[in-house]
Amino acid sequence: MSGQDYKGVNEIIDRYLESYSRRDIETLATTMAQDNDTLGIGSDAGEYWKGWTTIRNVIEKQYGAIVEAHWKRGTPHIRFSRDGSVAWYAEEMTGNFISGDKKTSCPFRFTAVLEKRANNWAIVQFHRSVPVEDHAVPYLETHGVTFD
Repeated sequence: MSGQDYKGVNEIIDRYLESYSRRDIETLATTMAQDNDTLGIGSDAGEYWKGWTTIRNVIEKQYGAIVEAHWKRGTPHIRFSRDGSVAWYAEEMTGNFISGDKKTSCPFRFTAVLEKRANNWAIVQFHRSVPVEDHAVPYLETHGVTFD
């Protein structure tokens, strides 16, 4: 196996984001490895999900809290293993959400590790976060970490 399948990886990421816009768990399922060790991580301390069943349940609850979700995409950064069987992806984008009657727009970071299985890409690990200013560095500094 070799090659750099940018199109295939982008199609999986597009479908992942589309699943949020449509609030469609079946579309999401076509993007994810449905394994017990698939891993999802978010911004908050409790957002660490292991296993497809757990991830599916959490995301279904998130879909229920969102009336609309739309993405303004940035520039995807995709790299591949030498044999082309693993890809890692990162992108900064803007998420535009409606929850209840409240509209929110915020910066959003999304990274993923994808594995090619039977000629199809599957997300085996992802990390979604909302960057905040002046939060992490001051916290670390109060715990003895200094930055020059």
